[in-house]
Amino acid sequence: MSSTLLRLGLWIVIIALALYVLHDTLASSPVGEIVNTDLMQKALLLGGALIAGGTVVRLFERASKLKKQRCIVCKAPVAHGAIYCRAHLRNVLHHEDAKLHMTQERRLPSGPRS
Repeated sequence: MSSTLLRLGLWIVIIALALYVLHDTLASSPVGEIVNTDLMQKALLLGGALIAGGTVVRLFERASKLKKQRCIVCKAPVAHGAIYCRAHLRNVLHHEDAKLHMTQERRLPSGPRS
């Protein structure tokens, strides 16, 4: 979310600056009259506000990442990147393994029968 706001704000500022350069370069031609300075000022303000908002959102995202990771089921602290604690992870893996064995056909090793 923050990167989207920052990129959008940056693109708006770049476009507004490009329009300003076109306006100053072609001031005497009809193209220079099309570009309105009031519009460029509003675009620069919008771009600046989006960049400021993106920066604030990024700070809140980083602050939320500093919270300790917890198990989804029992809310016990878990290692970074983990979703479940060890007991619940084993439970989930056991259920997935049982589900796989119910749907997959088991073959007995073929060999000479005695």
